[in-house]
Amino acid sequence: MGHFWGSIYCWFFEDFYGLPLADYLWGISSPHQTGNMYFGIGLSMVSISLVVAVIFYYIINHPKLNNWWGWGIFLFFNAVVNFFVGWQWVLKDYYAGKLVTISPETNLEEALPIQETDLLCFGVSNMLLSIIFFFIISLIIKWWSSSCPKAPF
Repeated sequence: MGHFWGSIYCWFFEDFYGLPLADYLWGISSPHQTGNMYFGIGLSMVSISLVVAVIFYYIINHPKLNNWWGWGIFLFFNAVVNFFVGWQWVLKDYYAGKLVTISPETNLEEALPIQETDLLCFGVSNMLLSIIFFFIISLIIKWWSSSCPKAPF
């Protein structure tokens, strides 16, 4: 399942946040991170998107929100939350000093060529994927909402 999420992120956004960060997230470039991080990040992104959609369609479920802008408010909220989740997920490793590799020449740790802007770009990538998944989830679950089955269209 981790390969599915890694492939999704890499197909769409790998050039945006960079190959060194992608390799780190795959778990192939750092001795401090050998697992596939895409699974956890992707699962949290979809979970947050699902929770926000359920809140919109079934908990708040107000007739005044049964239009594109009411749905758009929740889409925006979902996007912002997922931006911060994706960005902070990799930023914590950056500050913990885990984004390193072992130099073959010196056998010492050296920093991977990952900048803080790459981490922000990953947050944006997570945000953009969450928008896609929020839209898909909305198409699936909106039909059973008593007050908002026509949102966003």
